[in-house]
Amino acid sequence: METTSATAVAFPDSATLEKRLNLFLEQRGLSRDAVLKEADQGMGTPALAVAAGSVLTGFGNHRSDLDLLVLVENDKLTRFPIQSHEHGTLIDVSIRRASSVRNGAAELASGPWPRFATVTEDAWNHRRRTLNTTSRLALGLPLMVSPPWDDWYAGLRGPWLADAVHQWWTVEAHRLALAARWLLGAKPMAAAVRAREAVVAALNARAAAGGELYFTAKWVGEKLRVLGDTEGLALLREALTSPPTSGDRVPHRLAAVERLVGDGASLHAVLRWSTGIGTIPLDDRTIVDRWQMRALEVPRRDLPPDDSGAVIWSGPLDTCPPDDLLPLFVHNMVWLGVALPDPEVSA
Repeated sequence: METTSATAVAFPDSATLEKRLNLFLEQRGLSRDAVLKEADQGMGTPALAVAAGSVLTGFGNHRSDLDLLVLVENDKLTRFPIQSHEHGTLIDVSIRRASSVRNGAAELASGPWPRFATVTEDAWNHRRRTLNTTSRLALGLPLMVSPPWDDWYAGLRGPWLADAVHQWWTVEAHRLALAARWLLGAKPMAAAVRAREAVVAALNARAAAGGELYFTAKWVGEKLRVLGDTEGLALLREALTSPPTSGDRVPHRLAAVERLVGDGASLHAVLRWSTGIGTIPLDDRTIVDRWQMRALEVPRRDLPPDDSGAVIWSGPLDTCPPDDLLPLFVHNMVWLGVALPDPEVSA
């Protein structure tokens, strides 16, 4: 996929991060020792503890909490979130298995993405969570670190991370824009919502290309403000203030997405079953239900089994599923991904 590469990122220096953290703590009468105390939740000795989030990025306000990301070498731990109010201030403590975080960061830096084999709903969400964790770590201030994790942590601040964040938002903008186009005829209000989300994703890609890597989508306005991007801010304001009461603004917003991230000509749409799907083949049709609460009749019997994970349909972004398959998407029976086509996969 041809997209504009992210620029060289000037990660915030330690002095700037120290200043932001100290101001936050002083305003709330908190000590750094009190924050560090939250790093030990009995899950193992912390290998790395990083103060992170909007406060450290410079976007925080008086209502912001403090994020504390803690990595421990505990083979039985996956994700362990804790909210602490002990000191009168909300501290979001996220404890992660150190090896899993390290492996996830390595995946971001290796190989082309997205590919058909890795474009599943679970894998998509996994990559989103990995980018969120990795970028927060890289943009944060280490409060505690032990070898060899100090060397690993230093390696997070590289151009590969900027490229991965920019790539994610570019691809996500194309995915959401495609969803808006497919929904427009049947569900114009839903299409308007997806088109709005596509603009926000495209503006996050633009911010990442400018070096603003904080991953949380809601701070896109602050990212654009830091970059002095008045055009981007105007696009964001229009997208967020116009209510999605109809699909009238969808073509306009999709045109804005294409200006921001290109036409995605190298990408293909990929449809797979959503979670909770069941299929019952009959003589000349298939009944598809979701959670056994609603069902749809599809006039074909060649659909893949509901537990196969197979691609139901794929094609370039400027195409549309056949008329008998499009209702599966409209009624949320399939999950839409986009991917670089593998040579062995036929469109």
